[in-house]
Amino acid sequence: MNFRRFYPLRGLPKQGQLWSWISYDVANQSFTLIVNTMLFSIFFAAVVVQDDTKDDRLWSLAFGGSMVLAALFSPLAGAAADERAWKKTGLVATGLMCSLFTCGLAFIQPGQVWLAMLLYIPANFAFAIGENFLASFLPTLARQNEVGKVSGFSWGLAYFAALLLIGITAGGMALFHLKSPEQWRPFFLMAGLWFLAFTLPTIFWLREPAVERTTHAGRSWLTAGFVRLGETVRQLKNYRDLAMLMAASFFFATGMSVVVSFASKLAGEYGFKEVQMVIFMAVMTVSGIIGTLVPMLFQDRLGHRLTSAVLLGVWVLAAAGFAGYAYLYEAHALNGDGSVYPTWPLWLVGNLLGFGLGSLGSANRAFVGYLAPPEKSAEMFGIWGLMIKLAAVMTFPFAWVKDTAGSPQALLLLAGFIGVGLVLTLFVDEKRGHAAATGGE
Repeated sequence: MNFRRFYPLRGLPKQGQLWSWISYDVANQSFTLIVNTMLFSIFFAAVVVQDDTKDDRLWSLAFGGSMVLAALFSPLAGAAADERAWKKTGLVATGLMCSLFTCGLAFIQPGQVWLAMLLYIPANFAFAIGENFLASFLPTLARQNEVGKVSGFSWGLAYFAALLLIGITAGGMALFHLKSPEQWRPFFLMAGLWFLAFTLPTIFWLREPAVERTTHAGRSWLTAGFVRLGETVRQLKNYRDLAMLMAASFFFATGMSVVVSFASKLAGEYGFKEVQMVIFMAVMTVSGIIGTLVPMLFQDRLGHRLTSAVLLGVWVLAAAGFAGYAYLYEAHALNGDGSVYPTWPLWLVGNLLGFGLGSLGSANRAFVGYLAPPEKSAEMFGIWGLMIKLAAVMTFPFAWVKDTAGSPQALLLLAGFIGVGLVLTLFVDEKRGHAAATGGE
């Protein structure tokens, strides 16, 4: 049997470049999964803060604050990368920075809140900026009618890597009896070393994209970056569909930020113990892998807008369903009849959230790549990064509503934000936007 015919990237040029780019997608999974999604938020609350009246807000401050810094710096970093051809330099620098600070998380002791902040905030900042640099390669690595396939395939391999990391984590917990948050420090060291190891192919083999670009001779990179941003703002009417997509991305990226930063805490609230929580995250990851197949197999044929709208509709239903489950769970707890409330609806909701996290992340990255001018790809993905990272600010109202009103109300707020993103997506004309990006080609 010829297995090559099942290879999704068969026939695409730049295979070596594609795989050295994909390697970074695999590398940063260790940070987004082990640190942001699964373990560090619990470690931060139980070991570092040790005060359940303010742990949600301190965690939201650390996560949201680092994302605000990344948001503010993203457009300027992208513009400077386009000006000086620094896409690879920026990608490698942020990868090394994130891996180093992630290793440092393993040495935090109880009560060292400020040390935790000083290590976590720059690590998450570097991770977030690195995502922008990584995405900026997409318009030049993939043909325009195949960006969904390339983005989805890479995202899918990243999810397989996440599944492997979950297996290593669960195995470590079981074999070495590392079930208490106090014992999780080796996992943070592992996450940093994983990030470093899979960044090496990117360092050695990925090349800076060769694109025609306009430069501003005689200006520093900082000045030139601001000049380029000013030029783009003045030309914004030419990219109105991309601008609309950026606005939509802000609202539905709120859902991604909340799931990434609060998934393990929410699972713990509704009865999941440490090992069960890891299994729950594994199930979400498998659903994420399945989710990446949608943009990989269908997005380029169905269209970017339709694919995104369908996926957003699924996520609105999932968030609303989670809110309903949370309300019924808490009502059951108030009745105090001693029976155990069923957890199977949470497994179903978790699958839908995982499916949306995988599919929406890949589909949105490909959609922006389809509408972004190649000569301004880093700048446009920097602005995209601004929107995605600013969405992390929405973890503040989510955490505040969760702490003051309850999880059901916070989850309803989340569903509302995703719904606004869906409505805005419907106003994007992808054909007109692509023509504006390519000069009508």
